Amino acid sequence: MRPPPAPPLPVLFALLMVTGCSSCGYTFDRDRGQAALPSGTLPRVAVLPFDNATFRRGLEIELTRLLADEIRARSPRAPAGPDDADWLVRGTILRADERIYSEDEDDLVRESSIVLDVEVTLEDRAAEKVLRTYTFRERVPYSARAGRVSTLEQAETEALRDIAERIVYWLEAGQPERRA
Repeated sequence: MRPPPAPPLPVLFALLMVTGCSSCGYTFDRDRGQAALPSGTLPRVAVLPFDNATFRRGLEIELTRLLADEIRARSPRAPAGPDDADWLVRGTILRADERIYSEDEDDLVRESSIVLDVEVTLEDRAAEKVLRTYTFRERVPYSARAGRVSTLEQAETEALRDIAERIVYWLEAGQPERRA
């Protein structure tokens, strides 16, 4: 007695797509167009270097570092390299403006603020699909005379730190609002 013939290759491929790849743990949710992880597993996140469309150089490097630190410190998701991640976070600093409110008699800035706009995109790496995009705006005032922030550089760092915290909250809750 001969064994039954093997099913054709397209049938095997379709079966693999329906049941998922057992060796990698992924399945593909056709309705959502997104790779699904095994039950109870949180997506691993990679922070790609931010782009900078402004003339203030170095902000993109600092924001990339601060966001990676925030994910390690505040997120239950495991940070990963781009090739090992389930989600990719990328972004662009769209605006970094100083708004001057007052100057002294020598035209030195006494009160001002830094305003940053950062567009962030969350991508599902396996499905090669953008999950969501949001533009964050942060304004940090500073004063040469008083207050907790006294220089432009301190204001930029604080604004970048605040944006990094808000991005992590957005990743976890799906909302860009600040934590209470």
